[in-house]
Amino acid sequence: MNKLLLLVFAVTVSIASCSEDKYADPVDIRLSFSADTLNFDTVFTEIGTITKELRVVNPGKSSILINQIGLGGAGNSPFRLNVDGEPGVIFEDIEIAPGDSIFIFVDARIDPTNEDYPLLVRDSIEFRLKGNYFDVNLIAWGQDVIIVNNEVLETQTWAGEKPYLVYESAIIDTGHVLTIAAGSHVFFHRNAKMVVAGTVIVNGTLDNPVVFKSDRTEKAYMDVPGQWQGIVLNNGSTDNYFRNTVITNAVTGIVAGQVQNEGIPPEVDLENVNISHMSVSGLSASGATVRAGNLLIAHCGYYCAYLVAGGSYTFNHCSFANRWEYSNRITPSLYISDFVYFNERLISGNLSNADFTNSVVSGQHNSEILVESLTGNDIPVSLINCLVTDTSPVGYSYENTIFNADPLFTDWSEYDFRPDTLSPLINSGDIVYAEIVPFDIRGYSRLADPGPDIGAYERIPGEDADNK
Repeated sequence: MNKLLLLVFAVTVSIASCSEDKYADPVDIRLSFSADTLNFDTVFTEIGTITKELRVVNPGKSSILINQIGLGGAGNSPFRLNVDGEPGVIFEDIEIAPGDSIFIFVDARIDPTNEDYPLLVRDSIEFRLKGNYFDVNLIAWGQDVIIVNNEVLETQTWAGEKPYLVYESAIIDTGHVLTIAAGSHVFFHRNAKMVVAGTVIVNGTLDNPVVFKSDRTEKAYMDVPGQWQGIVLNNGSTDNYFRNTVITNAVTGIVAGQVQNEGIPPEVDLENVNISHMSVSGLSASGATVRAGNLLIAHCGYYCAYLVAGGSYTFNHCSFANRWEYSNRITPSLYISDFVYFNERLISGNLSNADFTNSVVSGQHNSEILVESLTGNDIPVSLINCLVTDTSPVGYSYENTIFNADPLFTDWSEYDFRPDTLSPLINSGDIVYAEIVPFDIRGYSRLADPGPDIGAYERIPGEDADNK
């Protein structure tokens, strides 16, 4: 009997010894990580972040047993872990075979801080095994946000201290005015929009512009179009004004008017406005009145500007620059007509004027402007002192206009539309129109050198792609 017990004990010890021996010696233990720090861009309080992935690799020739994986802040951490498909706070006895790996998924949810400015939040993922310690840093910025969820707004002012986050829609009621102060950031959740039945006044400054964009704040989404619907100015909306404003990542930046609805088409003034990364168009207007100076529209899936069913349009020192990499764009950057088909119904309107002065229309196609008339006769579209990509300039009048020259922007791929050193835009504008908009989109004088440059940007000597 004693011999039998000794045999069982010996076998047990042998198995335990073999189990221990299959793991790497403590001095040889190494772990490799896909990143030493996981950075989360601004995290809105009460709203979770995207999930980020961390790969943990065993580069050695023996298996590794990780005794414990956990967050430094444990249950009090704003970060959350999922290790190989299992959520939790602490994970024990995780084995990684030689040359193999595990995946850890991390997200964050930060409680409100009652602060106007972002709060830095830190933690780490800690790995403990056989007396060894490894960690990966976690960093996020928590930002309190004012949530607007499918609300009808009366007259009020949005200040710039905290961002606004719109779910579904923010509707400015008829007869009411929404004023948005300098420095305000208005974020939109997927498919959300702003609808203006009354009036919106956007009062950005050069140093503190107002920004309308998607709530996906990660760098990877910065240039991605179509993440929210856009700003819709209903028929009957008047006195709308956007100054020093950035609108990005939407389907259409500004929709001005709806041909399917009754009422007087809206009016809007645009001064120092950047509209970019749109899946359909930067500006879509139906019979509306649009007055713009220092307007940049770039990177749109169909049109930079789509102006139909008549209206009145004035564009001075504007840049329409369109190259599109997501699909084969077959539409012109600039389309103008006195009619439109809507639900198989022809709708026409009177085009009183469409005037472009000291402006540039350029892109990747041979012709980036198309003007069409219901009657086939010319309609009042004029280009004066412009640079236009168009191999068949018909349907509009033009004067002192440069056709089919490369505008030589500083860097198309970086959406940098300042004139480069040898750009034909330099000094090619008319001083008469420059005096109407004497400073460019960044606030530099157009009147300080021999001549104003065509487009929204004035070239400043000494600037280049690296020096802005």
